[in-house]
Amino acid sequence: MSEVFKKNEQQKFEQRKKDHIKLSLDSKTQNLASTDFDRIGLIHHAMPDFNFSDVSLKTKLLGHTFSSPHFISSMTAGHTESLSVNSILAAAAAEKNWLMCVGSQRRELVDVDAKKEWQKIRTKNPKTQFVSNIGIEELISTKPDLILDLVKNLNAIGLIIHLNPLQEIFQKSAANFKNSKKSLEQIISKSKVPIIIKEVGSGISAELMNQFFKMGVHVVDVSGRGGTHWGVLESFRNESLQTNAFNDWGQSAVQCLLSSEKIVSKNHVWASGGIRSGVDSAKCLVLGARAVGIAQPLMNAAVLQSKNQLKKNKSLSQVMDQFDFELKTALFCMGMINCEQVVKVFGSKKKVWYETR
Repeated sequence: MSEVFKKNEQQKFEQRKKDHIKLSLDSKTQNLASTDFDRIGLIHHAMPDFNFSDVSLKTKLLGHTFSSPHFISSMTAGHTESLSVNSILAAAAAEKNWLMCVGSQRRELVDVDAKKEWQKIRTKNPKTQFVSNIGIEELISTKPDLILDLVKNLNAIGLIIHLNPLQEIFQKSAANFKNSKKSLEQIISKSKVPIIIKEVGSGISAELMNQFFKMGVHVVDVSGRGGTHWGVLESFRNESLQTNAFNDWGQSAVQCLLSSEKIVSKNHVWASGGIRSGVDSAKCLVLGARAVGIAQPLMNAAVLQSKNQLKKNKSLSQVMDQFDFELKTALFCMGMINCEQVVKVFGSKKKVWYETR
């Protein structure tokens, strides 16, 4: 690869990632379809027999104990602005003892210097628990050992393989997914850390979810529609492909969880996609999710914080506190003292904790 070509490719990558941050904070890419959280009503328990201070959000994920089932969902990496944003996210994750799933580490596969970003962040935040992240196309085209080097570089406790067919088509008018199953099976057999499969905002069907667990995937993050629409976001960058036809494409996290109840009850399923309050999180938990990922609200706070533009806006730490407070309040008002109790009630199949509207 010539130096000129390499430089041009790096510049294109940088601009795309910068566009991703800018457009993910633009209302034009947000809430284009229903998250269906309004379909779920949590049953109020008027007399919980314990104090609010007794409610615990402690949750075990990937063999580690965290202070909350909330986690920082994958967002960005590998460009000039991401070091500042990810440093803020990583520091907050350590402070709040939240799991942090990083943005795509794709650039590290072609640019040795890109590894330095996470090395710096890891050095400054030794207590943060990270999960690595790579796309299915990179998994298909890259030797497994090189993919697993990304995990080692980050000292991660898990590896996300993200699926994004709609985004890829709008990004480059193509999506090379052939041999995805074979590549996934290879990485599962070689990885020493749990493999997590996630979508990027269109959901994962019950049939596919079942296939993943049979293959040996440890966690499936349904990542439903209703939050940032990555297909529309990419279409803004590619004017020749702009269309409104896919605005409501996919299934919400609620739909994914409701349609996969038997699978969810026996496996580790996470939920993300349009989570905008701790009450949304509570709804995901009562539908069987073991953890809930938040992205756009945290990105917004982290970007403002990196630019010293908080003023009347909440800091990232305050936004995370708000999500936890709302979730804790929802549990208390449902008469549930901890997240483990939510899991047990879900497993009992006694549907007394929510109603569909």
